[in-house]
Amino acid sequence: MNTKSKVPILLIEDNKGDVDLIRIYLNDVGFKHEFHTTDSLIDGIEMVNTHDIEIVLLDLSLPDSNGYKTLSRFLEKVPFVPIIVMTGMNNEIIGNQAIKAGAQDFLVKGQFDGKTLGRSIRYALQRFKTHSKLEEMAKELAISENRYLEAQELAHFGNWEMDIVGFKMKWSDEIFRIFGFEPETISPSLSDYLGYVHREDREAVEKFFENSGKDGQLHRIEHRIIVGGKQIKHLAIQAKIYFDEYFEKVLLVGALQDITERKLSEQLLFEKQISNQEAKIQEQVFEGMNFQIRTPLNSVINLLYLLENTDTSLQQADFISKLKTSVDDLSIVLNNMMNFSVLSGGKLTKKIEEYVTTEFLNGLDKLVSIKAENAKIQVNFVIEENAPKKILADGGKISLVYFNLIDLLLGKMSSGEKLYTKVDINDNSILNFNISNNGKPFGFNEIQEVDSDFDQNNLTNEQRHTLNFSIVKKLVENLGGQIDFIEGDKGNEIVLNLPIEISATSNTFEFQKPVEQLRILMAEDHFLNQMSTKKVLQTWSNKVEVDIAENGKLAVEAFKSKKYDLVLMDIQMPEMNGIEATKKIRENSDIPIIALTANASKQEADKCIEIGMNDYLSKPFKPQDLYQKIMECLSPVKV
Repeated sequence: MNTKSKVPILLIEDNKGDVDLIRIYLNDVGFKHEFHTTDSLIDGIEMVNTHDIEIVLLDLSLPDSNGYKTLSRFLEKVPFVPIIVMTGMNNEIIGNQAIKAGAQDFLVKGQFDGKTLGRSIRYALQRFKTHSKLEEMAKELAISENRYLEAQELAHFGNWEMDIVGFKMKWSDEIFRIFGFEPETISPSLSDYLGYVHREDREAVEKFFENSGKDGQLHRIEHRIIVGGKQIKHLAIQAKIYFDEYFEKVLLVGALQDITERKLSEQLLFEKQISNQEAKIQEQVFEGMNFQIRTPLNSVINLLYLLENTDTSLQQADFISKLKTSVDDLSIVLNNMMNFSVLSGGKLTKKIEEYVTTEFLNGLDKLVSIKAENAKIQVNFVIEENAPKKILADGGKISLVYFNLIDLLLGKMSSGEKLYTKVDINDNSILNFNISNNGKPFGFNEIQEVDSDFDQNNLTNEQRHTLNFSIVKKLVENLGGQIDFIEGDKGNEIVLNLPIEISATSNTFEFQKPVEQLRILMAEDHFLNQMSTKKVLQTWSNKVEVDIAENGKLAVEAFKSKKYDLVLMDIQMPEMNGIEATKKIRENSDIPIIALTANASKQEADKCIEIGMNDYLSKPFKPQDLYQKIMECLSPVKV
């Protein structure tokens, strides 16, 4: 019933006397109402559909309908309003039929008064409201049950119960499907369930059911089943004892879920974690090797520079030149080893630096000269005359590409053959290498992509060629370049195009020296690097004064006790590393600080710049590079 003060009532009655009598009854009992009336079934149905009517008093004998059909026709058109049937016949059968059909009450004309009518209306309204609510709840319950069953199917989840006396089980539909059956096609028992359990898990599952029936605790277990004789599924099952008071039975009730997908995901995640750990360990090993090799290699380069600037015979000078080339060769091999990660991740970042073009390209020629000479193959290296004075490029990677290409070619050529390299830079800032010979085909098309399972310590020649070839392709891609192989019976050609930039910088520090006294504090823990770097700096200019601090802590103390113009800061040192030492110095000074580190990575460089260092130089470095970095940091103060 709504909250209105008056109840809208519709009387469908063609007898005017009965209409007036009903009106009088309603007024006599003080029933608050709005009274509407029609004299035909059609008009009554229209009235209900167009007005807010809460209850209908329906006469079964009307001009357009008669008897039980009147009620059924009305209910068919208007099922949402409670009805009280009125008839002039005192027939109990008709009354029962009306109630069964959907009427709320049955009144016989002449046998009720106003009080009876009012009570009938109130009860009809209440019963209809209760019945409608029950129907709505039943509908929602059915929807919820369907959704529950759908959710079970989607989640591969089901519920079950078992009589602990007879061990007969009841499964929900999804459990049947998990075990490979259509719902209700078998009458399962505990022995049926155990028959599907993986034999390695059966003893544990039997104990699970046994223990679950002994106490009121919730028990859980995960186990495997074999479906169809070959498919393994992982299940999670839980159970708890329950007493059914209605049937006076002790039951074991529980839930079961197919967790096969989760188990597979966990296995894949575990394998991925193991793989990541192995990759991390490998990376740490490479980083350790990188540091351990680059640090002494830097000393070798500095000592060679010092030796080169002493009085030597022509033969000694030739040996020194070849030794320097061998060191460059070693640096290339070291970079190849460290850049092996490009084959799986491609995480290399570009390192653009300025180069004097002829010096850079002639350096490439010298880089491969000894290797070619040992293979008794002559390499003719020609630089076109129109080359710009300076270029901006990732020289390290370009050197790697050229070195690996020549290394590949030398391994495929015969003694006495000649290899030609022509280099030019066109108007579109493309560094072009044209490498050719007149011998047999190189066979690059036969080389496959590198296999990540190669044992780096025991490579065959073919595997090494494959590895180097893959490194070349990855590096060219990283540089944004292009490489083409043209092979024929009468000759072979490799065309390598790499984008660069033409440098417009006119300032250069390559041959400049300090004009004023230059006090440098060098923080370095490696003895040979201390000695060789200090000597290299003193050889550069007699105005350079160098103090050594063996770790970051001593460097901070030395900086506080004496005035310096520049700090050379190694990163990895005992007591206090270069990062922490720089932070301490930066608390009170903006003195130029250059990082010198064996960890040649963009992350390391970014870290150095973020904490306030002015520049970064990775070991091994050439003395000229160190001079230039120093002059750039001091300019124009000390120039």
